[in-house]
Amino acid sequence: MNKTIAAAVRDVERNGYPVIEEFLSEDQLRASTEALAKIESQVDFGRDMFSGTRTKRSSNLVGMTRSFDSVVTDERMLELARGVLGPDIQLSISAMIKIFPGESHQPLHQDDGLWPAPRPHQPFVLNTMYAIDDFTEANGGTTLVPGSHVSTDPVNQEAERVAVAMPRGSVLAWDGATWHGGGASRDDGGERCGLNINYNAGWLKQQENQFVCIPQEVVVILPKTLQRLLGYQTSFGGILGSAHGRDPLDVVTDRVRSSMQEPQ
Repeated sequence: MNKTIAAAVRDVERNGYPVIEEFLSEDQLRASTEALAKIESQVDFGRDMFSGTRTKRSSNLVGMTRSFDSVVTDERMLELARGVLGPDIQLSISAMIKIFPGESHQPLHQDDGLWPAPRPHQPFVLNTMYAIDDFTEANGGTTLVPGSHVSTDPVNQEAERVAVAMPRGSVLAWDGATWHGGGASRDDGGERCGLNINYNAGWLKQQENQFVCIPQEVVVILPKTLQRLLGYQTSFGGILGSAHGRDPLDVVTDRVRSSMQEPQ
């Protein structure tokens, strides 16, 4: 395992999160910045404290554009996700979260609470937040409660938070059991845009329904790694997730090819 990634896995296990600077390449950062600017211009602010009245969000990014494919399939991040979650992983959600000046703290929460299971349990989800802008305490950098991923009880909403400061191109990764929330942004703090990509264990239901979000005729032309991450894969020796006893990707590929050959 890459030494940096191995250290990051240990940090997730010990503290709940690490920050890896200079993670995105210039090409990845440029493509992500341009795509997110277009998406953000078409999105309204949220309407409550959780979504943020001074925050713009957009999900299903992989269903909108191919600009993030290389980020979602980055082998270093997949190595980190597998180091935390186990060998079978899949894409749970791809989203934009842009905080504007004047936003308040988002309530602390856990993202692995989507799957109701008694605690403690194995890690269910690895969250990532890529800094498309510099993240600071003043502009709403993500906040976390260190070590809270091992707690079986909810944290106090007044618990001391750590505001993550990281330069553009960095990535914050955290166990979905870690209590966290978007940070408050001062009126003079400036804007910060983050690319939020979460992976979950391959045997769990994804937060976004990738099978509906991305048309199958698009799925079949995507890179194989991305196809698998979308959920077109099997687990446990081909038993879990198979289609008529076959690899689901083979079934979908045959179906699309057949439909293209049918007379119009």
